Amino acid sequence: MQSEQRQATDLRGKVAIVTGASSGMGEAIAEELVQRGARVALFARRENRLQALAQRLAGKGNEEPLIVPGDVSKPEDVQNLVNQAVQRWGKLDIVIANAGFGYRAPIVDGDPQRWKNLLDTNVYGLLLTLKYGVEQLLKHGSGHVVVTSSVAGRSVTAGGAVYSGSKFAVGAIAEALREEVGQQGVRVTTLEPGAVETEFAAVAGYPPGIAEAIKQRYRQRRSRWSSSRCLSSQATSTSPS
Repeated sequence: MQSEQRQATDLRGKVAIVTGASSGMGEAIAEELVQRGARVALFARRENRLQALAQRLAGKGNEEPLIVPGDVSKPEDVQNLVNQAVQRWGKLDIVIANAGFGYRAPIVDGDPQRWKNLLDTNVYGLLLTLKYGVEQLLKHGSGHVVVTSSVAGRSVTAGGAVYSGSKFAVGAIAEALREEVGQQGVRVTTLEPGAVETEFAAVAGYPPGIAEAIKQRYRQRRSRWSSSRCLSSQATSTSPS
């Protein structure tokens, strides 16, 4: 059984790009891909963090990662990422569209420049990653796209208008892509994690304790949702035929 599971997740020979690879989930995903044998191109703005990650991953996979510093909101940088991966390894199989950041503030108190930066990264940057990355997958008629969204794209809290709005957009973009390329051999997966222990909250400028408060609120909502499903199921099962 374990052997079958290893075969199912063996990525030797596969080529992947990971945006937002310098920290958090992107860093963890990149490490997992390398350990499973994939050839991985690491992309983020912080080149020093990418270099540190590449050094840590050296020897853990079949080949050392490719470091490509850049800004996901700049078309030329994203094109360079894809081009370098294809030039080095001859193809592209996996696109991990993970780059993104948060910002939390009431709308009337919000910083318009931070709104723009967030939307440029979370939405426009995603579109650029998909445009240039998926183009390569379609050439071979196969591949897998993984898009990082968030539970915030389904459940909104006060102060989270812009971030949640961006993640609602991410969900819509991923669903549209699935409709567009699903019949052409390309799979699309959307990840919607809740609060994760990374530097995300600090970078987003969340005040102390806010991340835990958000996690608690989501737990309460899940609990209410589970209870309502249970009651609905009971009502259905006991209703007369």
